[in-house]
Amino acid sequence: LAMGSLLSSSKSSDYANLVIDFDNVKPSSKEVEIYNQVQKILDQCPKVLGLINDYKDCTQLCSKAMSEPSQSSEEKAFSALLKSVKSVKVFYDFSNDLKKCVPVLLNELSKPAEETKQTLQDQQALVKQFANILDFVLMFDQIRMMRPHLSNDFSYYRRYLPKFARRPDIEVKADEASAMALFTARHCPMMVSLSSATAECLEQNRHVTNAMSAMANACLAMLKNKRFKSVDTNKYVARAMVGAVVLFDHVYPSGVFYKSPVDIKGIIKFLKKAEFDAVSLLATIRYSSKNFKHQTTPSSITDLFD
Repeated sequence: LAMGSLLSSSKSSDYANLVIDFDNVKPSSKEVEIYNQVQKILDQCPKVLGLINDYKDCTQLCSKAMSEPSQSSEEKAFSALLKSVKSVKVFYDFSNDLKKCVPVLLNELSKPAEETKQTLQDQQALVKQFANILDFVLMFDQIRMMRPHLSNDFSYYRRYLPKFARRPDIEVKADEASAMALFTARHCPMMVSLSSATAECLEQNRHVTNAMSAMANACLAMLKNKRFKSVDTNKYVARAMVGAVVLFDHVYPSGVFYKSPVDIKGIIKFLKKAEFDAVSLLATIRYSSKNFKHQTTPSSITDLFD
């Protein structure tokens, strides 16, 4: 019954008259505590995005240190790596902060399917914070994919760390480096962090996936109905929609593509014809989701990408 009600209550047409004022919404007294808690984390986003955007790889210096090993070449490489790893630590710490704040937000937004639409309507400021998180995660991971040397740099750092362990400017010691290694190896590390926090949340609150499917479908309805004038707001809402799709796919047992409450076909078709460039968003659905290549994904969906 729960599944049936979830499926029937979450088509994007059900959200035709819902408008979330992403540009101007302010938190109500009921929302303000959680809103501010999340905002403290979101305030760090520009710094984190700036660091991943400006990330310079150490490939040449590391290659030289490997092919022509000397105290000088290795010290040069390690000094460059220290700067890179300092940035990676910021990314890693931020992902852990995100993991802590997401369950609080999601629990507040996650209600039984029949109440979900009203919850989105009544708690628009918290919906915006959820959209802000999804927007950041997509932007960070898209840039991360264009920095393929980041994980190699981190491997070099771990290799050289024992040799330079006495240096006073080392911030990331061996034990923390091993915990960070898995994070650096992932091509979409923020989405994996977000989905692991959401999966834990789902164990405590089975309505969590309602919030994500409603978010995706409501964003689609607002985009299709041209609720926003500015191109930037439309792009922002589209990123939040796609973020919700990918997150849902990571945590929902059968994923987003197979008999899910998300109007995934409608979303893909909209993005293909969008008035703004949505190529990267379509690529995100295809490559950052968990189940796109799964045998249960209907060809009617995969064919949309040809």
